[in-house]
Amino acid sequence: MITIEESFPRKRANYLKGQDVVWSQFNDVNFYVEDLYQENFYLQILKNLFPNIKISKIFPLGGKDPVIKKAKRSLKNKKKVFILDLDFDEILNKKELCDNIFYLEKYSIENYLVDKNAIIELVKEENPKIKTSEVNQKFDLKLFYNECFNILSELSSNLLLIQKYELGIDYLKIEPHRDCNLNPICLKESVVTPFYQKIEARLKEKKPRLKYSAQINKLKVHFKDVYKGLIYVPGKYILNILNIKLKKIFKFSQSNLSTFIYRLAKNCEFKELEYLKISINEYTK
Repeated sequence: MITIEESFPRKRANYLKGQDVVWSQFNDVNFYVEDLYQENFYLQILKNLFPNIKISKIFPLGGKDPVIKKAKRSLKNKKKVFILDLDFDEILNKKELCDNIFYLEKYSIENYLVDKNAIIELVKEENPKIKTSEVNQKFDLKLFYNECFNILSELSSNLLLIQKYELGIDYLKIEPHRDCNLNPICLKESVVTPFYQKIEARLKEKKPRLKYSAQINKLKVHFKDVYKGLIYVPGKYILNILNIKLKKIFKFSQSNLSTFIYRLAKNCEFKELEYLKISINEYTK
């Protein structure tokens, strides 16, 4: 079964490269990002962060490499700003040092959506009669962080292993209704175990002298602390768990992850992205 994003017509590489030629006249600054399928989401965030900059369209380029290549060709143009997900680049010493490239300080932009006020507003949209105190009583953000960490740190260690040794394995795509148990919330063993076995087999094939369990244990050092560890957990995974959790507690109607993400972004103040705002304002002034 394909995802919603995979069902969309794909934009050709030449279109992605040249789209800013048409749209630049409508922007004070051109912002370039990785993800092809989150244009409205990114636009919402950037307009929130930069209310005094005219932004009619942002430019997703379909991956980190195309963003970096275009950034390097645009070093003298301060009206072009390139934003990259952190992913595992910091751990693996792969960060590109260009003045016009701005890295997030968490794995992806979605990681910044776990915001208590945005969550409260989203719950109130579902149930306008509910009080803030009731939301706070039923949903504890600290406990949620711990829950996410327990559910996702092992999976994230395996993703880091994929990247470190360039194993060429696609990340696990979590479909909550298919891949998660609800009592308690966790990933099904029938889903993650074959994924881990595939990674182990590929590592053995590519690096026969390395032992899978030893490598995973080494990488787990990056996931020892809950809050630091969640920096390196893909935000979409965290938001999938959050979506499940809120539906379970507050009896939400069903919504797909893309809708859930957009609704959170609409209510989020993005105070944690103040560093990004300051850096980009300083660069473009």
